[in-house]
Amino acid sequence: MAVSPAAETLTIRLPAASARRLHRVAEIARRPVDDVVAEVLDAGLPPLLDAVPEAMRGDLAQMEGLADDALWERLHAQLDPQDVERYDALLEANTAGTLDDAGRDGLRELRLKADRLMFEKAYAALLLKWRGQHVPSLADLEATA
Repeated sequence: MAVSPAAETLTIRLPAASARRLHRVAEIARRPVDDVVAEVLDAGLPPLLDAVPEAMRGDLAQMEGLADDALWERLHAQLDPQDVERYDALLEANTAGTLDDAGRDGLRELRLKADRLMFEKAYAALLLKWRGQHVPSLADLEATA
């Protein structure tokens, strides 16, 4: 990956050991340090809201201003048990081919609600991690649910 003509020059301070590693990797790869840094950043930084469906970006962007406690609440949020029960029933009816138009609308609505919650939980975890919080793994979260 060559540095594009639209590249921006940044001055950063790194620990000496990190700078040595970076130079050594660039030397081994026979590539400019700038290219190695750009590749590491692209691979290591999580995607921003550009990768999220546009309809959800506004709500997620507002989460950036929430206090950590509120983000932890979002991370542990779950769908209402009645919604889960209804969703399962609608899925079953859909599989059986007995779902009417109102049922399809309800299923679509619940799927969007579940998707929105999933994006909120993921973004809450991401924000907490960026803020230096220890975010449990998915397995740990499921074990406490």
